[in-house]
Amino acid sequence: MPGSPPTRRVVDTLEHLAASDAPLTIAQIADAVGVARPTMSAILSELDAAGWVERDASRAYRLGPGAAGLGSSPAGPASVITPDVVSVLDELVAATTCGVTVSRISDDRMTVVAKVHSQARPVPGLGLGQTLTVSYPTAAAVMAWRSSKAQAQWRGRAPDVRQRASGVLATVRDLGYAAYRPASSDASLVESLADLLSAVGPMLIEPTVRRSAIRQLAELSSRAYRSADLLVDEPLPISYLAAPIFHEGRPDYELQLGVLRSSVEPAERGRFGQALTEAAARVSALLDAETACGRTGQ
Repeated sequence: MPGSPPTRRVVDTLEHLAASDAPLTIAQIADAVGVARPTMSAILSELDAAGWVERDASRAYRLGPGAAGLGSSPAGPASVITPDVVSVLDELVAATTCGVTVSRISDDRMTVVAKVHSQARPVPGLGLGQTLTVSYPTAAAVMAWRSSKAQAQWRGRAPDVRQRASGVLATVRDLGYAAYRPASSDASLVESLADLLSAVGPMLIEPTVRRSAIRQLAELSSRAYRSADLLVDEPLPISYLAAPIFHEGRPDYELQLGVLRSSVEPAERGRFGQALTEAAARVSALLDAETACGRTGQ
């Protein structure tokens, strides 16, 4: 099967539900998609938590409000995840052995529209369709290319770090990506949490425990580097790298690479950054090509 099997299973599940006029049981969906029923149960549990599917009183599933809302607009987030885009994400995962996430950034919200896990470890964080409020330093890769007014609003939510926020935005414009880290004392804890989620499986761990671990991981990965911090000849902890994806010249999406390591050598940091920015540029080109084809009807 081409592409990412976990991603393909989610897509096939949603497509099968969208094509059905009636709610479907786990067994019906599993048989149609061609996966084991426990696997389908885990997929549906995750999609249900994100609001992409919902279960009725008979324990059958149909599309939820999250999936319906994303599919209602031709320019909506779901429409950008084409097979070609998934191929680029798969190649980025293969080149870095890190999981990747694509998020749509509105004025004040970040919404996850795609995730591809690596075989080495899943990428923890928000599930498909889930959102969080955008504030410093979240979405720095996109904010670096937005208007002065948008940047001021973004910085204004954290006035005590206004100067550092300006440095982070300058770093994105200089390097092409944002880099995040935990506090130095928490570096090993980030890696341990990521390993725990990987070992258990993000869809199989008890939901309350998973949410707590993911929340803690996010808190430990919320500090952004500036250029001077990164350009040192020594290993550094890296939680995430993020690069902007442009759609018709607008920085509407962010491509995030889940490194989640307590020590990354300078050469490898550079390799990760180059792979990420090249993938983001390819996705940007694909989105523009799709838009151009749509306008011409080709």
